[in-house]
Amino acid sequence: MRSWLLKAEARIGVGAVLAAAALLPPLAGLLEGQLVTHLLCQYPLLVGGGAMIGATLALTRLANWTAPSALLAGTLACVFWLVPRWIDAALADQAVNAAKAVCLVILAGLPLGWGWAQAGPVLRGFVWANATAMLAVMGWLQLATPIRLCNSYLLSEQRDLGLALLTLAILALIAGMSRAMLGQWGRPIQ
Repeated sequence: MRSWLLKAEARIGVGAVLAAAALLPPLAGLLEGQLVTHLLCQYPLLVGGGAMIGATLALTRLANWTAPSALLAGTLACVFWLVPRWIDAALADQAVNAAKAVCLVILAGLPLGWGWAQAGPVLRGFVWANATAMLAVMGWLQLATPIRLCNSYLLSEQRDLGLALLTLAILALIAGMSRAMLGQWGRPIQ
């Protein structure tokens, strides 16, 4: 029991360090300087840090009925901060930027980690498939829109983000199909 507790404390510590690293002045400025690194590096660090903490907490409290609601809540919080108006607002106002950080760690990461750890193979596959489809749609929209969606970034950065999102969608599709064929969706997080 004591070794599991130490392992859980280490996971929670790593999650907190990931989230804090994305917010510290030297790295935060670099990540927010480009649209691709802002959305595909800083956001995942914040959400991933919260998810590590949420998944660790979920391992001690198994309740399968919480998975769908937790995954939905986390997804909605992520989607809110992907709206171009709020991406710009987070860059322009420190209070909104702080709200973004708190929201992505606590309202997105924790529920996503909790829900994923509690979810069964069918729900995990459903979430993965929908996330993959949304990555592809968002990438296509970034490429197809002739005007800048985020006023704080250049149109060329928007196109770079579109290509990166499409690439991620393809990689997620390959990874999801591989896991489904190997029957690994039901494995608990170790």
